[in-house]
Amino acid sequence: MATIQSVERAFTLLEALAEAGGEARLAELAARTGLDKGTMHGLLSTMASMGYITRNNKHYALGLRLRELTQPLTDIDTRLRETFAPALRVLAAHSKETCYLAVPCGSRDYLYIDALECERNLRVVNPRGRREGLLTSAIGHLFLAFDSELLRIVRRYCQLPAGLEQELECIAHFGFAIDLEQAEPGMNCLALPLWQHGRIVAAMGFAGPAQRLPKSVLQRMATEVMHDLFDITKK
Repeated sequence: MATIQSVERAFTLLEALAEAGGEARLAELAARTGLDKGTMHGLLSTMASMGYITRNNKHYALGLRLRELTQPLTDIDTRLRETFAPALRVLAAHSKETCYLAVPCGSRDYLYIDALECERNLRVVNPRGRREGLLTSAIGHLFLAFDSELLRIVRRYCQLPAGLEQELECIAHFGFAIDLEQAEPGMNCLALPLWQHGRIVAAMGFAGPAQRLPKSVLQRMATEVMHDLFDITKK
């Protein structure tokens, strides 16, 4: 998939500013992005003229015009969290683990938008607002397995890891994805798709110690959760 470098760099700067708390000096942005100061100055000046960036002495900050762009997304985010809150509670009741709600985020990542925390799962940090790569976890594989257009785009810009094509076929067949210590040693994961109008719009999942959550347990949980979700949708 063809990309435009200047657009990528502009959004990289916006992301860097957000990660810095919304405001940063030029030198800090250079360190975060790896871009040279001349390139950044031109991009920042352009975005400042449009209201997406503001400048205060030697600091650059996110502009309020961004709020106009993000408000519709905030509304969508809220609706998704409210819609799938019952499903997340079902998964948490079965797993007794902290459970996460995620949505696709471009052709490389997905984004966590909610979490239902479990008190005993003290070592897992709430990832709300964090992105992860599509190729690195059960949730990412789930999106690829059920979104043929997304998979086509990913195939165009990178070669899928060995064995992933077959794994995606299995996910599509069984309806859920399992990660057995692939993303993190000692941790197993389960991910389930969430649908609206016949397409996958989100996924939910959890991770826990491999010793407590072997493959057989995850498969049983997946079957039970899908059964309970089917009963909910019929009501």
